[in-house]
Order: sequence, then C-alpha cells, then structure tokens
Amino acid sequence: MTPNHRSNDPPTSAMAGRDMESSGLARMQRGRCLRAVIETPGLTAREIEDRTEVKAHKRLPELRQSGLVVNGPARVCRISGRRAMTWLPAKHATTSRGDCA
Repeated sequence: MTPNHRSNDPPTSAMAGRDMESSGLARMQRGRCLRAVIETPGLTAREIEDRTEVKAHKRLPELRQSGLVVNGPARVCRISGRRAMTWLPAKHATTSRGDCA
C-alpha cells in the first residue's frame, strides 16, 4: 500500500497516516468500505460514508489501488445531490475478501 498522505502534506498528516495504518484502523475502515461496495454496488463515496460512518473518500482509492474496487458510472448522489462517481466491486472482489477486516 502506498502512503495515505500526499508528499506536500504537513508532517502531522504523515504521522496521522502512519498511525492509522499501524493501529489497524485504516485496514478496518477499508474492510467496512469494501463490504458496503460488495453488498450494494453502485454507491457513491458519500452514500458509503452514510452507511459505514467511515471517511470513505480516503479508503476507496486505496481499495481501488489494491484492485478490489473499480469506479462505476457517475450519477446524482442521494446524500449530496451532486453528480458523483460510483464504486463497484472488482471482478475478483466478490469472491476474495482481500483487505476486509
């Protein structure tokens, strides 16, 4: 997994990212997001956040990078009312729990 912070982020962001990984919290959050995508394909990040109480906009790109989810078509989000990309399980994500906690 690549760092969960940008190279130009302040040092506190890098420390927080490392803490999230070392504590297992990021892994648990990825698992909750992955379960939501598998159980209800086609949700937006905000809809996933509403179901899981996880900041999905951080975890979903990590799951995509790992090959567990892919972007689906954009549609109007039921939470924000704005057009947003949707998230779908990757072909193998439905048979392999992968990073699921």
